[in-house]
Amino acid sequence: MDISKETITRLLYDVAKEYNVKILFGVESGSRAWGMESNDSDYDVRFVFYRDPKDYTVINPKSDVINAAFNEKLERSSPEGCTVDMQGFDLIKFSKMLSSSNPTVIEWLNSEIVYCGERPKEYIEFSQKHFNFISLYYHYKSMGRQNYLKYIKPQNNLRTPKKYLYTCRGIINSIWVKEKLKLPLIVFPKTLEILEDEGEIPREIFEILAKIIENKRLQEERYKIENIEILDKFIEDQLKIDEAPVKRHYTMPNYFNDVIVPIIHKDKNE
Repeated sequence: MDISKETITRLLYDVAKEYNVKILFGVESGSRAWGMESNDSDYDVRFVFYRDPKDYTVINPKSDVINAAFNEKLERSSPEGCTVDMQGFDLIKFSKMLSSSNPTVIEWLNSEIVYCGERPKEYIEFSQKHFNFISLYYHYKSMGRQNYLKYIKPQNNLRTPKKYLYTCRGIINSIWVKEKLKLPLIVFPKTLEILEDEGEIPREIFEILAKIIENKRLQEERYKIENIEILDKFIEDQLKIDEAPVKRHYTMPNYFNDVIVPIIHKDKNE
């Protein structure tokens, strides 16, 4: 099901009104943002919100996470099998996660699909220049390992193009971080093209993954496939490598004084 950007933006603002919050920005995350969705992929909408300043001074503060799900009719539904899955983090929670180089919020900041709002340039600069790349390297490597051991290696009929891509995205993003000391590109096919062109991944692996991505767009999420031996060997060989990037020093910005306070006060004065 194709849903317009305008429709998702409207849903975001409806949720913000329901919870009496302001949305700083809203983006797409997951397979659609990564450029490897299926024809029935849901929309993983992520946003950052903030409340009125007085709401942060009460004894029992409100939740710093907002979840909402919508079915194909765009009616509120349970998260299981929903068409639009929304999750929002309070600005302070988001800032704390970013300061610890949390990969999830880093990807939110750098998504190429933006539904509403504006991402603070201070946050984007930190996510791209001052992240803990050792932590990020191990995160992506662990993501690849967990998906491979759970879904690909066992003969358990859980093997799908999606699981292969999630496994390889983790492995290949870890290669990118290690070799470049930069954030991987959000759109996975672009990452593949650059690493193949630079000789960091074999041409054969690139062609297999490109074909899986192309076919996946015509398939359903639960479509099953057989093991791909060449790809399995590449994954296992990469998992045996455990050489972390060289550590470097980075300076932590003062998020509360430099970003959070100006955002809240700007809204209060408007």
